[in-house]
Amino acid sequence: MVYKLNNVYNYHYDYTKCMMMKLGLSYPEKDDTSKSHVLMTFEQALDCIKKVDAMTPYVKKIYYLVGWQYNGHDDKYPDFFEVNKALKRKEDKSAKESLIWLYEQAKKYNSVISLHINFNDAYDDAESFDLFKKNNALIRKKNAKPDPIEKYNGKACYKTCFKGYWESGLFKKQFDKLIDYLPFLCESATIHVDNFQCYHNYSPNVTIAQMQDYRRKMIEYVYSKGIDITSEFTYKEDESLPNKPFLGLPREHHRKTQMDTVGIIPASWWCVHMTRRELIEIPPQLYTGGMHRNKIFDKYLYGNIHGEDIIKIQDDDWCKNFLHQFATVQVPYHFLCTKKRLKINGFIITEKCIFTDNVVSSFRKRMITENGIVLKNKNTLFLPYIHKENTYFAYSDKEDERYWQVSKNAKYANIEEITPSGVVHREKLKITDGKLRLKINPYEALLVELSD
Repeated sequence: MVYKLNNVYNYHYDYTKCMMMKLGLSYPEKDDTSKSHVLMTFEQALDCIKKVDAMTPYVKKIYYLVGWQYNGHDDKYPDFFEVNKALKRKEDKSAKESLIWLYEQAKKYNSVISLHINFNDAYDDAESFDLFKKNNALIRKKNAKPDPIEKYNGKACYKTCFKGYWESGLFKKQFDKLIDYLPFLCESATIHVDNFQCYHNYSPNVTIAQMQDYRRKMIEYVYSKGIDITSEFTYKEDESLPNKPFLGLPREHHRKTQMDTVGIIPASWWCVHMTRRELIEIPPQLYTGGMHRNKIFDKYLYGNIHGEDIIKIQDDDWCKNFLHQFATVQVPYHFLCTKKRLKINGFIITEKCIFTDNVVSSFRKRMITENGIVLKNKNTLFLPYIHKENTYFAYSDKEDERYWQVSKNAKYANIEEITPSGVVHREKLKITDGKLRLKINPYEALLVELSD
């Protein structure tokens, strides 16, 4: 293997068998950042969690709440010690009590509640800002002044210096305070750390490589508390990486640079800049996640759907859109993660990944075959559902009726329709010579359980 791994954590979840999603709760109002713009309350979030669980039977779900703190997303970092009051249930005494209520209620729906936080950003209205400044825990320019590298919510966004953050003891103090405030995080055993990039500090000089060493210490400390860190994207920094984004674009990490956090960060939203070799040599159980920002890889390797971009209570069609993405992206991803990637062949329209058990996933027609038998063609599929034994997941975005190949030992198939209200029995069909004739209506998802 090309990657020299100093240590590999025994993650608390197999992120290739569950779903990690974000739920957007709130953000500061643009015209008045002292107020919160609510996307959904904790009570409304639970209603969404119930519907998602109905549409994803037997699948473990992990939700990272975005905008749970202060006045919403990206507010008052590097602090995270107050639950957004605007999200509170009427019957609770505090928003914190409502958050804990959501955590406990979500367990009933095979769902884990955790938080979307940030160890990198710092705003001057945070209570701890002066303490970070005093302890050299902020990225500084050559003139030794803290560097407001970006701007969010209309406010200057400084970056933390991981060396000063760690050596001052501030990191342990901040994270311990968070756990004391919300102890359920240790039971959740996972947390999402957004934008966990390394920046070059100029006064005193701290290199990217040194920052990476301190980031590993931070990750190790969180893991010592029994908590995995998932993050935003693949970290491939080197010394040539500038601190400031160019023309407002994301900092461009280098494709040929070795990934720094393999084995200690299990998953991210964006598996960016990964090479073919990395995709083959690094198994998804070691590092996986969402879409690749390489639209070609997405079409045959698939990935973990984000959720936040779909689960919007203002959209009457969000359940239909969610079920479509779950069926056409998440289900194929889970199935393919049970196979070992052997090689990637072809270029663009001819690209395909060869897996063990003679499984082939192709860019063209987004087709998946096993021993030459078609399991998926564009948005019509009949795939093994890894979450329940002897069960297939069937879906199509158009009316489809055909024979599907199944086990020759099976005699019957119990057909259930998946809906936002739950799984509904439809019919029991006979299997003849290992073939099942199945009709799928447009945008219909079915569970097909085989029996003798």
